[in-house]
Amino acid sequence: MIIHILDKSLEYENKQEVLDTIFKEIDNIVNSANMIFSHLIIDGQEVYNDFYDYFLDNMKNIQEVKVVTRTAKEAFEEILLSTIDYLNRAIPEIEVLSNEFYKTPSRESWGKLGDLLEGVKWIMDTFMIIDADFDLKNIVNRYEDWNIYAEDIYKLNEILIEFEEILENSDFVSTADILSYEIIPLFNDMKKKLEKLISEEVEIDDFN
Repeated sequence: MIIHILDKSLEYENKQEVLDTIFKEIDNIVNSANMIFSHLIIDGQEVYNDFYDYFLDNMKNIQEVKVVTRTAKEAFEEILLSTIDYLNRAIPEIEVLSNEFYKTPSRESWGKLGDLLEGVKWIMDTFMIIDADFDLKNIVNRYEDWNIYAEDIYKLNEILIEFEEILENSDFVSTADILSYEIIPLFNDMKKKLEKLISEEVEIDDFN
């Protein structure tokens, strides 16, 4: 198989024993170029996770692997856009879910609540990745606006702690109240701040 990564092409035998070497070499090349790994395109198929298992399952047939990378700024903007997209889809769903908890939540309602909590966890995890690992002052055009958005993330964490206590007591009305009066307004506020961040990135990049 041939691995294409940045300006290099590496050739390996289609054997399980070389997998650790392949992933280590990919990491070395990506890190030395100050890039961020995004995903793989394996024989035309985009693969975003479980890379090792994908190789194991298809080892005999893999011919060409393209390693897709991003600059830190591209990865930052990609995460912001993905978060905005999630918030746009989640807000109307939370309104429906809140009404269901004001009545009697069904099994489907609990499933949707679980999905929402997973979404919140993803928002917080991606925020922490950016805030901890990225050279933000060289990526974000207005660093103070990122810190303003960070305040909403901390509020979201506080709401989650409150939420867990209420769920333990099976307090459906309070659950609905939090969804309706705390999470929806906060999500709307987060969306506005992220849209402002994105517009600032685009405007300044276009000016440059």
